[in-house]
Amino acid sequence: MGIFNNWWSSIDRVNIILILSLGFTGLILSFSIDEYLSINRHAIFFLFSIILLFMVSALDSKNVRRISLFLFIILLTLIILILFLDYEVKGAKRWIQVFNFTFQPSEIIKPIFVILTAWCISKSIEDKKFYLPILFIFFFLLLALILMQPDLGMTILLSATFFCQLFVAGLSIFLVLVAILFILGISIFSYFIFDHVQSRINSFLGGLGGSDTYQIDLSIKAFKNGGLFGKGPGQGILKEKIPDANTDFIFAVAGEELGFIFCLIIIFIILSIIVRSLLKVLQLEDPFKIIAISGLICSFGLQCLINIFSSLGLMPTKGMTLPFVSYGGSSMISIAILFGFLLSLTNKKNQEL
Repeated sequence: MGIFNNWWSSIDRVNIILILSLGFTGLILSFSIDEYLSINRHAIFFLFSIILLFMVSALDSKNVRRISLFLFIILLTLIILILFLDYEVKGAKRWIQVFNFTFQPSEIIKPIFVILTAWCISKSIEDKKFYLPILFIFFFLLLALILMQPDLGMTILLSATFFCQLFVAGLSIFLVLVAILFILGISIFSYFIFDHVQSRINSFLGGLGGSDTYQIDLSIKAFKNGGLFGKGPGQGILKEKIPDANTDFIFAVAGEELGFIFCLIIIFIILSIIVRSLLKVLQLEDPFKIIAISGLICSFGLQCLINIFSSLGLMPTKGMTLPFVSYGGSSMISIAILFGFLLSLTNKKNQEL
């Protein structure tokens, strides 16, 4: 009990409440899904993710780095292994199947790589220059492997987060522009190489080349149907008509069933987590923590923005979940680790051993 009291007295309790509120929102929305199996699995994943979150948040900085390095080696090996397996979903090789569950290593590696990036950059600041070349080698290796799956959304998110961390560490404006051109180049390359990327972008551009705009049209219609207060939990029609409504378009489900005001509450919770964490950064002097927290918040914020903007038809769909709200075991585990790292690094009593 003394250990818990010590942890509770030093942790960011407001952020814990905000994070749990986001998770319970996803749990509530899961009950509008007709398939009982989805509800059951979402509840199991949510419970496991909460336990994992609290366990990770109790780690100190040194153990956060050690565990990240250990997990990165395992997950990178699994990502390479996936390329040699036969399991595919819609032409993509991103998952490993274990009994009736699927596991996506590239999803879980995101917060892990953020921590290792911060570690390597902070070491290079200490004049240990060999850390930076090693970091870039693994960065490009990871990007290449994820692009081969193929997963453009994940590639862009990882790249943007990586360059955000470099910028926080003192990257010049010129190199920031190079980074933007790099991400743009990957997007253009993917457009001409991968059919599903071309189809999504064409759909966003209003059905260019005869592409189907069904998903985007139905998503926008869902927000219109919901109005201010929604049609009521379980009363929406979007989830019955659009594929992956409980993952990629969960925000549209919320808009239709719970209304515009509830969607604003979700956005307010997300922004509150981001702002509180950034305010914590201003109080820190440790380069590792500053770069790590900035990267974690960038990854979380960008993923939320991509999911919400895709649902609103403001950008092409990326097949990306809304953190801690969408259904998906790998996604929930990944964001639980991210939030756990965030709470650990902002813990007032988290001192180096």
